[in-house]
Amino acid sequence: MRDLALGARLTLAGGRTGLLRTAITALGVALGVAVLLVAASIPSIHDGRQARGAARSDVGYDAATDAGLGGGAAAGGGAAAGGGAAAGGGAAVGGGVAGGATGSAGSGVLVAEANTRFRSRDIRGRLLQGDGDRPPVPPGLSRLPRVGEVFVSPALRDLLATPDGRRLLAPRIPGRVVGEIADVGLIGPTDLAYYAGASDLVAGGSVRRLTHFGAAAPSQGLDPILTLLVVIVLVALLLPVAVLVGAAVRTGGEDRDRRLAALRLIGADQHMARRIAAGEALISAVAGLLLGALAFLVLRAFADRISIWDTSVYTTDVHPSLLLGATVVVGVPAAAVLVSLLALRRVVAEPLGVVRRAESTRRRRLWWRLLLPALGLVALVPAARNGDAGISELRVGIGVIALLVGVAALLPWVVERAVGRLGAGKVAWQLAVRRLQLDPGGPARAVSGITVAVAGAIALQMVFTGIQEDYKKDTGADLSRATLYAEFGAAKPGAATGGGAAQGAAVTPRAPVTAATLIDTLRGAEGVRSVQALSQYDLGRDPQMPDSRLTVAPCATLREVAGITTCHDGDVFFANEPPRTQLEFGAQTWTLPRPGKQVPTRADPTGLERGGVFATPGAVSGAKLPSAYVVAFVRTAPADADADENVRNAAATLNPQIAVRELHRTRTDGQFDQLRRAMLIGASIVVGLIGLSLLLTALEELRERRRLLAVLVAFGTRRSTLSWSVLWQSAVPIGLGITMAVATGIALGSVLLRIFGSVIKVSWSDVAAMAGAGVIVVLLVTAASLPVLWRTMRPEGLRTE
Repeated sequence: MRDLALGARLTLAGGRTGLLRTAITALGVALGVAVLLVAASIPSIHDGRQARGAARSDVGYDAATDAGLGGGAAAGGGAAAGGGAAAGGGAAVGGGVAGGATGSAGSGVLVAEANTRFRSRDIRGRLLQGDGDRPPVPPGLSRLPRVGEVFVSPALRDLLATPDGRRLLAPRIPGRVVGEIADVGLIGPTDLAYYAGASDLVAGGSVRRLTHFGAAAPSQGLDPILTLLVVIVLVALLLPVAVLVGAAVRTGGEDRDRRLAALRLIGADQHMARRIAAGEALISAVAGLLLGALAFLVLRAFADRISIWDTSVYTTDVHPSLLLGATVVVGVPAAAVLVSLLALRRVVAEPLGVVRRAESTRRRRLWWRLLLPALGLVALVPAARNGDAGISELRVGIGVIALLVGVAALLPWVVERAVGRLGAGKVAWQLAVRRLQLDPGGPARAVSGITVAVAGAIALQMVFTGIQEDYKKDTGADLSRATLYAEFGAAKPGAATGGGAAQGAAVTPRAPVTAATLIDTLRGAEGVRSVQALSQYDLGRDPQMPDSRLTVAPCATLREVAGITTCHDGDVFFANEPPRTQLEFGAQTWTLPRPGKQVPTRADPTGLERGGVFATPGAVSGAKLPSAYVVAFVRTAPADADADENVRNAAATLNPQIAVRELHRTRTDGQFDQLRRAMLIGASIVVGLIGLSLLLTALEELRERRRLLAVLVAFGTRRSTLSWSVLWQSAVPIGLGITMAVATGIALGSVLLRIFGSVIKVSWSDVAAMAGAGVIVVLLVTAASLPVLWRTMRPEGLRTE
């Protein structure tokens, strides 16, 4: 402890040079600590978002039918990947916090979904209507909105203030904005949501009556493959951070070796000198820990203003868990001491100099550097042979860590062997080569972080690309027939209305939503080429029965949902078995006017095959039918970027409960999509961290060489020559590192794909993009260091003490 304290004191008393060296090392450590503290906050961020989602949930309480629009009849909704279902974030699982107010006995609130979508972003909308004296209030509101009033989230308020928002989004918001939803009622700062008052809601169908908000839904959990993928993502993104922290501790190695020689001159032995060096690393690590904690607190203060990939978090959610935070606080200084001691294992500091600075035939050993990749292969290959996706997460984590750390350990050996064979060339090339041959380990350590990051990114991209087909569903949608579909689920007939009168507002009743009114409304929207609509009636029988559903539409529309060739108004058709002569709709009955014709089924534009009975309007003329579930298929002009928004606005003028969704050929699993977004967010943060860390390392190296560079300029070396030499010193190690990263990433990705039971396929465009990103980061760092390089070439750099 005395030697460690002496090392810390010597660092602080080392004058301007020592303090500058310590500051650069501390900044490098601080960057890693800040990211590690953010990673340690992920559990609290996740729990906070899930708890608020569960607290505002309005699904499952006194609901007359399913939560989705149109209840079970909305089977065609599967074709609309990302088309508004995700906006209902209140159904988030894993919560358990009831954040809404509970109404008095007999009081409730009628809730109807009014979700929409704007420019590929989901907007969660709810229509609320009090029923009783003290109806419950959703979290984030002080009261229920009255008719014509709307409470919006801050992000939606900002969106409505934009030119596009005023022109294309505001027309579908059902009322005047009178307030904002508080944070407790939102998933995150970028959450787009609104609550609007209503007076014409009818309990039943798509309208639910709640006695309180909030749900304690059981967690769905992740399937084994996604669980393994989470482990791989965390390891691949956090490991480069650990490598960069280790590299930051080893900056200033040449100055440290000269100090060790001076300590040996005044009587310190080898072990004491190493402990003193460890004390220097410890003080830098502690300073970096404090700076990193400060940077984390600053980032935390602005967390709600930072958005990455349309995702942001509240400041109150960002706090490290006790165990993970303690691990960072204790682990970083301990790792700094350990790395410092390991760095000195090949250094023999003597009173007259450092042995490592002399030429030596001793080279880096290879055998132990191959142990880590071998350990990784031993952990992963047996499972890859059997395609065992049930392999232990710990085993996968160890295997991935061993392979990626093996890349960092092998890189100095590869650089040493490669630069030892480089020959003569121009002056800039010779300067760079001689510098690399003198100390190949320093440049290798500088690019080890980017090498590990690129290898992990390539492996992750291969895995995500390889298994994404398993998490995609072919909807069967035919985009040549329709690009949008609209649906409206009617309330159950005879249900009593809620407390619209209690709110004391008189409004004009809305026009009923029928197939005819929907066609007329949507057809007038700009950019619409064609609209077809049908009315569907659920007979309340077993869905497997042939006559459980009646579909009414003109002949042209019926041809879109059934294999009908000849059709006239008044005809009746059926799929599968013949229906009965009389169909019952609750207390109502409808007698078929004529025997139906059997026709084959046909997938509609959404990919859904509809069975049951098909009738033209003339066949049901005069029949008393209940309110219908209405579906419309809309085809818009591909060149009109605003066509979809115009259709949604037109539908909202008829009824804001009409859901307009986009048709997609495929639909991606929500959990898989969220995990991929998390990977992109983490990769963006890590790449930025690596760039800053490389810049600090480059600046420290230039500081150490400032006298040498000034001497070279004084002897007539051109500044451009020195600039090119610095570029070559970065280009050679990064070229070797990226080559190793590509090979390791492809190998690791192939093994992981075999474990997941997927076909090994390399997307060379993705590999080139990942490798190119690493090269671009290094080039940007080199360009950013050039002004400092030119400043070190001034004659003042010749001064010394």
